[in-house]
Amino acid sequence: MQISPLEEYGLRCLIQVVRCQGDRNPVTIRRISEGEGLSMAYVGKLLFQLQKAGLVQGTRGVQGGYKIAKDPQVLTVGEIFRALNSLDEVCDKYTGDFESCVHAGTCGIKPMWDKLAQQMYGFLDKITLAEVAGPRLAAAAAEATRQDVPA
Repeated sequence: MQISPLEEYGLRCLIQVVRCQGDRNPVTIRRISEGEGLSMAYVGKLLFQLQKAGLVQGTRGVQGGYKIAKDPQVLTVGEIFRALNSLDEVCDKYTGDFESCVHAGTCGIKPMWDKLAQQMYGFLDKITLAEVAGPRLAAAAAEATRQDVPA
């Protein structure tokens, strides 16, 4: 099984947003693009999809850019991949000569692929963005959360 470039780069863009947002300013597409070696158009496409899913907030203008919309300590890799429409159709890769899979509707192995997707999401739902972005970020996010809570 393979993670698509859309999923990997979407996750990498979010990691850049979280890491660069330490000063609480929005992170520009240009900065993410340069940090990941991706085109600005591709980063824009990924961030648009992530914004539609409510994972980032975009601000237009000179001081504009993107901020993470959910706590990185709570946002999971599974949520990110779902936002990028990834693992829902594990067997949606039919490459035969017919227009569609001849087994559609009576496929004996589709339930196995569905269980595999459930297992993968079960695993990915236990990993937070803060963990993937690194231990310093996880510690900083925990500290920020403690400071935001009134005593």
